Amino acid sequence: MSTEKRRILLVDDSPDDIRILMENLKTDYAVLAATSGEKALETAVREPRPDIILLDVMMPGLSGYDTCRRLKENDLTRDVDVIFVSAHDTTEEKLAGYDAGGSDYLIKPVQPEELLKKVRLAINNRDKRAEATAEKSMAIQTAMTAISSAGEQGVVLDFMRRSFTTNSIEELASLIVEVTENFGLKNSVQIRGQRQLVNLSSGGTMPPLEQEILSRITDIGRIRERGNNLVANFGAISQLIKNMPEDEGKRGRLRDHIALLLEGAEARLRALEMNEELAYVVKDTNQTLADIQAMQKSQKEKAMQIMDNVLEDLEESFLSYGLTEDQENLLLKVVQDGVEKSLDNFEQGLKIDKQLHNIVDRLADFSKI
Repeated sequence: MSTEKRRILLVDDSPDDIRILMENLKTDYAVLAATSGEKALETAVREPRPDIILLDVMMPGLSGYDTCRRLKENDLTRDVDVIFVSAHDTTEEKLAGYDAGGSDYLIKPVQPEELLKKVRLAINNRDKRAEATAEKSMAIQTAMTAISSAGEQGVVLDFMRRSFTTNSIEELASLIVEVTENFGLKNSVQIRGQRQLVNLSSGGTMPPLEQEILSRITDIGRIRERGNNLVANFGAISQLIKNMPEDEGKRGRLRDHIALLLEGAEARLRALEMNEELAYVVKDTNQTLADIQAMQKSQKEKAMQIMDNVLEDLEESFLSYGLTEDQENLLLKVVQDGVEKSLDNFEQGLKIDKQLHNIVDRLADFSKI
């Protein structure tokens, strides 16, 4: 049984641009086309509706951004992913696309490989959101009941308690998203660790454009509000709240709770990264000690062989030196004493190595606390 192709709506006032996009997509997708924003709005609400819309930014009449806003205002099309197509690659353009409701951005001239990659990603994200919606319906109801009984402060205190049990940046990001969701807030979190970047959203997957914007606006201050959106930056942690309430009293309380929550998360992140760095130091030190031991063993074997060769050569040369037996024994004793002192020196080195290993073991135990 063949699977029905996903539907993609191409919106562009240039027939040539539509033709190029269609040639790259028609094999794997059912492709529709509209040459204006107005026609796109009409086509998008017809059954079966498109899964993805590729939307040109600069069009006469209704612009791509205005078209996207109208799509997001309509209950029939608000969940359709919109990928903007533009010749401009600036932060301002991408912020405008994000504000309008876009989930990704393509730069003209569009590269076929990037086009297919972004379309596949958008469809995959759409599927995951659909799956998550059903699963989270019951969870959200339960969370809202918990908020009513425990109160907003209880949610923050619960986060502080649970944050101490997180053992990775991924776990910390998941906890931030979960606890913020318990306030009834849709949110996304980005944590920029020293060795990894973590993006997580209450909607499941975070759109690429949202990831890029969170990375670019880390210098706008700790808290910035824009309409119903709130962006909070605390150190290497940024959070985007997408549905702040209209009520100023509740909005202010939630803003304070988010700030307190992220301050605690920032402190936990520093502790996690310190432990991670300590673990790397322990690992590297253990490897260095193992290398030193191997070199010491090799040097000891070589030294023993050299000493044996010296003794053999010395004994063979005694015949030509005309030494008495007492003189020969004296020379041999001097050499043997030197060998024993050299071996004692190696043994002292091994004791030092053992002490170093004990220190490293204690550091390893400390990093697990």
